[in-house]
Amino acid sequence: MGLNGRRRLLGCGLGFFCLIFCSYAAPASFEDVSISRGPQSSITIKEQSSLQLPCDYQLPDGYLQKNSVILRWRKDSKTLRQVELGRMDSTTSEPQLETMLREDSRVALSKDSGALQFNSVLASDAGQYQCQLVIDGSVAASSSSGVLLVIEQLKFVPQPTSKNLELGTLSKVHCKAQGTPAPQVKWMRETQLPLPVNVTDQNGTLIFNQVSNEQRGQYTCIASNSQGQITATVSINVVVAPKFSVPPEGPIEVAEAGTAVIHCQAIGEPKPTIRWDKDLTYLNDNNTDPERFSLMENGTLEIRNVRPEDEGRYGCTIGSSAGLKREDVLLVVKSTKSASNSIVTRIIIVIICLAFLYFVLVLGLKVWYRYRRHLGKVQLEDGHVNGPTDGQEHDHHENEPCLTEANSSKNLKSKLRESTILEQESQVADDIV
Repeated sequence: MGLNGRRRLLGCGLGFFCLIFCSYAAPASFEDVSISRGPQSSITIKEQSSLQLPCDYQLPDGYLQKNSVILRWRKDSKTLRQVELGRMDSTTSEPQLETMLREDSRVALSKDSGALQFNSVLASDAGQYQCQLVIDGSVAASSSSGVLLVIEQLKFVPQPTSKNLELGTLSKVHCKAQGTPAPQVKWMRETQLPLPVNVTDQNGTLIFNQVSNEQRGQYTCIASNSQGQITATVSINVVVAPKFSVPPEGPIEVAEAGTAVIHCQAIGEPKPTIRWDKDLTYLNDNNTDPERFSLMENGTLEIRNVRPEDEGRYGCTIGSSAGLKREDVLLVVKSTKSASNSIVTRIIIVIICLAFLYFVLVLGLKVWYRYRRHLGKVQLEDGHVNGPTDGQEHDHHENEPCLTEANSSKNLKSKLRESTILEQESQVADDIV
């Protein structure tokens, strides 16, 4: 089959076959497509200058009506910018464009001349550039490659800023500069005074060993190269980070309608401010009742006529230019009803304990009285049973007959009296129980 046609056998129905020639359009010819001028082989330019890279192309008359032609610029072998000739908008077919060119207005592609225009060249624009003509997806013509060299402007990256250094710490203040050629960086104190004791300059970094109040002041960073010299002056301030001298402690329990006092005091240099929040929402006049909530001069929060909705976590934040710190505490509000129930419960417990002690005491007394009564009966029985012997009694009667009878009668009466008393005491104990 030839280039301009192809034979196909198709069933034409009823067993007949017909021979059909299907003609196709010939592919576009690249012979008349060319790029006569592209970027120079080497271009050197200062940063922030404007630049135009040429791309002069030739197309036959009426070529754009028959073919899809794209003018493409590439940087370091990656598509940078492209435009379809004959249309008004420029496009890109690769996602790298958004990363490489974040400011589209800074770079423009002219579809009439094919030139790539930079309004303000950056150091990141340095690289190898080439323009191409792409026809129906195939590269038809390419320009020679040109290398763009950017003389980077002398500048601080980033710009030095003033610092707050904490007293007694090891701190560093950086100063970095870029430019072509690479600049030298050094620090000086205000009015060209030498650096204070315990402060050293290491390749543009100020190192403060044991920060002290004597190191406060103005410091100037100087960067220089063949382009010239630039300076940046910063203020160094010495501070003391805020600390809690009296942190909030809890949980705090308060009865409904009572007064809650939550302490929070802080020290630091400069003097830290104190702010309170409830459940991570800062307290202010819009969400609190000024008649109930008050903040004392020392930072203590006082809540009067406490309500159940006041329960929650209260946070105290202390802060200054030296930093921030926060601690919180739980406030528990006990309702009046629960407080009354608690008092009644305690009274009942006390009564039960007293009743138990009373029972133990009475039981002990009863046992003691019974023991004494039993002991008395035993002694009384011993007195009747174990009398004096016959010989002794006879001798005793013979010697003192009247005295013996009197003593026996007296002892008997005494024992009877003791027995009666013991019986009465035992009866009293039984009555008590």
